[in-house]
Amino acid sequence: MFNSVLDEIVPKYEDKINMYKVDIEESPEIAQMFGARGIPYMVFISDSGEVSPNVGALTTDQLKYYFDGLLTKE
Repeated sequence: MFNSVLDEIVPKYEDKINMYKVDIEESPEIAQMFGARGIPYMVFISDSGEVSPNVGALTTDQLKYYFDGLLTKE
């Protein structure tokens, strides 16, 4: 279900936000590095290095609101 949210939102922000999807079963070291304990787990890292984690699925509107908020911080 969350994949469909990402599929809808990513194209609208791909020129503004770099996004990477990681399968934690294939790359557990990355999950461990960011402290992921549940899925879906997203980590937002700003250009300044500020880390903002989010656990759990978001709706399309919630993710759009979150991305817009990240972009206005810059």
